[in-house]
Amino acid sequence: MDLESVDVAMLHQDPHPAHRGFAEAVGADLVDYHARSLGPLSGSVVADLANGLTYPDYDVYIVEGSRPLYAALVRRFTRGGKIVYLCADHGLYALGEGDFEGDSLLKSLVGRFGTPLVRAVGRRGIDGVVAVSEFAAEFTRPVVGPGTPIEIAHPFVQPEAYDALGDVDPELDSNVAVTVARPWHYKGVDMLVDAWPRVREAVPDAELHVVGGGHPESYGDTEGVTVRGYVEDLADAFAPAALFVQPSRMDTFPVSTLEAMRAGVPPLVTTGAGTRSEAREIDASLVVDPTPEALAAGVVAYFERDLADRERLAGVARDRGARFDADSRTAAFRDAFERVLAEL
Repeated sequence: MDLESVDVAMLHQDPHPAHRGFAEAVGADLVDYHARSLGPLSGSVVADLANGLTYPDYDVYIVEGSRPLYAALVRRFTRGGKIVYLCADHGLYALGEGDFEGDSLLKSLVGRFGTPLVRAVGRRGIDGVVAVSEFAAEFTRPVVGPGTPIEIAHPFVQPEAYDALGDVDPELDSNVAVTVARPWHYKGVDMLVDAWPRVREAVPDAELHVVGGGHPESYGDTEGVTVRGYVEDLADAFAPAALFVQPSRMDTFPVSTLEAMRAGVPPLVTTGAGTRSEAREIDASLVVDPTPEALAAGVVAYFERDLADRERLAGVARDRGARFDADSRTAAFRDAFERVLAEL
């Protein structure tokens, strides 16, 4: 297939700004995967089936994440069209796990038939994959099989934030860490808060700023932890910090890590985050296991570095963060998508 000769749609749930940029880069129309409401059945497998049968005709459907995938597969098996899965969440990683987010009927089917069913459907129905990280490509490969083309295209920092973060002069001589996340379990902020008493035992003046709306105010009951909530300007969140922490249990390629790097704040990242590949390039010690104990040890090890060492790591982080601008990343997505199409 050739991009210039096919009609492309992106089936989305609420497109991430970077994914919207990806769609624009390949001329894809945005199509809400659950545009047809079924009242009390909305959000169920039945609604996915109904929506999948009524999507407008396109040659290729880019499927943004795992939630629209079920409906897209219905469309694929009943009316044709190629599916290119944009692996940007942990749905396939968590499928069959206890924390899998899905309809109860779908959960029961997965529980009954297990991984073989998932892989059989994936290998027949998913024609290609663009993964947002090497990590995402790794856990998707067993589902789609060895013959399905997989390419990697990283997301980007939004242009306005990219420019503002480039001007940040972080307080690298402080013992302040910041985390920026939504209040979702997989983001692991609770583990980082649980780790903070251990951090304070070794570094008594250590502070943690929790940025993002919806986090429990009770986090602030932990000595040294401040819940800042939603912050309009991310530059204000990163400016007081010497360290950014990405404590995710599992996260395909969180843009917050890239934002910290762009601001010149070294990131401490868990092995469960796809941005571990970036943190390792800065320093191997900046990747730790997703446990309170490992997070505490990683934070303490960083705070024990002298200013010259912190500045060295910050310089590497800023240089790598500069690579995640919109223009270069959308061009890279277009190239990756075209390589997938060429194999279909």
